[in-house]
Amino acid sequence: MMDPAATPGWFRAIAIHVGHGLAGKHKNFIRFLGYVRPYTRYLILAILGGVVKFTVPLLVPQVTRHLLDDVFLSETMTATQKYRELFFYAGGMIAVFIFVYAPFTYLRHLYADKASHRAVFNLRCDLYHRILRMSASFFQRNKSGAILTRLISDIQLAQNLVGTALTNTWMDAAALLVVVSLLLRIDVLTTLVALSTFPLYLLFFRRFRDEIRTTTRQVQDELSAMSSSAQERISGSVVVRAFNQERSERRRFVTDSEKLFTTNMRRVFIQSLNQAVTGTLMGVAPLIVVCFGGYRVIAGTMSVGDLIAVTMYLSPLYLPLQRFSELNVVYANAMAALDRIYEIMDEKPEIVSAPGAVELDNVRGAVEFDRVNFSYDGTCPVLHEVTFQVSPGEKVALVGPSGSGKTTIVSLIPRFYDVNAGSVRIDGQDVRDVKVKSLRRHIAMVLQDPILFSGTIRENILYGDPTATDADVVEASKAANAYEFILSLPGGFDAEVGERGTSLSGGQRQRITIARAFLKDPKILILDEATAALDTESEQLIQSAMSRLIAGRTTFTIAHRLSTVVNADRIFVLSNGSIVESGTHYELLAQAGLYRDLHEKQFASPTSRPS
Repeated sequence: MMDPAATPGWFRAIAIHVGHGLAGKHKNFIRFLGYVRPYTRYLILAILGGVVKFTVPLLVPQVTRHLLDDVFLSETMTATQKYRELFFYAGGMIAVFIFVYAPFTYLRHLYADKASHRAVFNLRCDLYHRILRMSASFFQRNKSGAILTRLISDIQLAQNLVGTALTNTWMDAAALLVVVSLLLRIDVLTTLVALSTFPLYLLFFRRFRDEIRTTTRQVQDELSAMSSSAQERISGSVVVRAFNQERSERRRFVTDSEKLFTTNMRRVFIQSLNQAVTGTLMGVAPLIVVCFGGYRVIAGTMSVGDLIAVTMYLSPLYLPLQRFSELNVVYANAMAALDRIYEIMDEKPEIVSAPGAVELDNVRGAVEFDRVNFSYDGTCPVLHEVTFQVSPGEKVALVGPSGSGKTTIVSLIPRFYDVNAGSVRIDGQDVRDVKVKSLRRHIAMVLQDPILFSGTIRENILYGDPTATDADVVEASKAANAYEFILSLPGGFDAEVGERGTSLSGGQRQRITIARAFLKDPKILILDEATAALDTESEQLIQSAMSRLIAGRTTFTIAHRLSTVVNADRIFVLSNGSIVESGTHYELLAQAGLYRDLHEKQFASPTSRPS
């Protein structure tokens, strides 16, 4: 979308100049301006509309002053002339409000909101795209609830910067200059008295800003943690109910909510104190001005009309200061949100296409691991010196105790992670030397826990190939033994599957994912015990579909139940991150090693080869 570093022209020049003045801690605000730049014309129109909206009412004190001193108190004008002057100025002001004030007020809000929504639209899309490009390790470190908080709640806070900071600041600054200039024309001394509270205001402005930003950051962090916890419990509500943990989970949520409430109240305290101090200054200042002006009227050095005009200008004089105080809160909140957003934007995906990476074309499906070593955290090894070669179309099974490295091996093939040492090659090409998208284009996965997305069955199958035709979708569903049950659903292929496919049975969900794999038509297939925890009928249907799916494809099957790997061309037995045995089912049984031990534990007795 937008590249903030590529912001040219006068807008970038202003941003750079302001950036130096704001010091390094405000750099994210400058970066955010890059998303606003394309909508500068909207901001200019909003600012102009705001200036007109604010300055038009400033004519009222001038008109009032003229009517008081020059018309109502005039001893030379007749009553008819006074009526004429009164209706002329009153009618003129009504016309100005109707034909100038109203349309410019409309434009001010319209274009300010349009700029803010468009800028945030781009930022949200960029952030979402960045999240999708993150490596698997990113999602291990960050819970989904915390990520969603940044994508929704933090972005919403950042949006206020455009509608408030980038429009009201200029509008209020311009209005402030106009009011001060008008006051100086009326009476210089009274104007200086009116401005005497400004230094105190600036002092408190800076004092509260950083505290609000810090507490807002804490609030957003705790909101992320609570959202993640709640999302996990809601997703696992069946387990919660099955183990009668409703009361425990309620206590957990109340505890998290109380922690968030406490932090929120600390932020509210600071914001309220900020408002109270500002409000007090804004309330005391006019009284000082009225006392000083009244003294001068009594002394005969100032007219009643001048005092009334000055008094009427006090509200528009101090209103920008009140709004600056509110802006202080908005800016601090938004900056805390931007800090969290740019933490993700600045994180570099670990898995990217290397410079000069080539397309992986004409794939046959040969896979080779050459002395592969791997660790998730860089300290605790998961794979050690793993070496094997798999021919195109070969069916390979990976078995072994939990934690032996089976899932890690299949995760290295599509480059969900990169090896620490050694290499993974497909058709002789190191997977790190080919473009990531072209690599994964030739690999499909069918997982033990079938993942479907909210939407229709058709949309979920098309996830395998969005360019496929309806006929292709039908053929894929037939190959996956899913066609008949799909047609039996209300809506057929357009039936909604619900969140994570909850409206379908486990077997139905799995057949949808198999249809998705058929549609992708990969050369390399990764299966993670796709028939586990299914009833006999569903398992038979899925096994039948899987037999068609693996035909002619290089297949890696993670096997937890050894009965599913009897027909594998080769079985790799893993223990503590190393391949300790390999061979066919019956060859491994004959070796009387780890595979045979696992087999006997599952079936409780030695198994001989059937006749």
